[in-house]
Amino acid sequence: MPSDKELTQDIIDKYDDVRKFFIKNPDKRAIELFLRSFGEGDGWGVYQLVEDFFYQCDDIDVKKEIKKVLEDTTIPDNIRYWATQIATAFSDEILRDGLQISLLSKNIDIRDVAKIAINQLDECQKNQTN
Repeated sequence: MPSDKELTQDIIDKYDDVRKFFIKNPDKRAIELFLRSFGEGDGWGVYQLVEDFFYQCDDIDVKKEIKKVLEDTTIPDNIRYWATQIATAFSDEILRDGLQISLLSKNIDIRDVAKIAINQLDECQKNQTN
């Protein structure tokens, strides 16, 4: 997606229509496509809603794709930010390595979200050992 500065109502409406289609017709092949679709910014509030599609998919499929995206060191910050954000909703140890990469980002927003996600993992791990 283009950055919010270059976004048009027509583009974001089409993106949102696709999002709604996949909520009603989940397809695991679309998981990675959505994870890699985020432009710079918040997509005029639509990017936050993409998570609704992921909830319609098998949990493990979503986690595997998040892992793949987070461990890709070539992704731009806008994609890393949203993938890290989504990882907080799908907390799992398989995401730890990718979250560690996010934690090393030069972007403070990415680092902050990564800290939250890693804290969730640590808390879950702590609760399992007690």
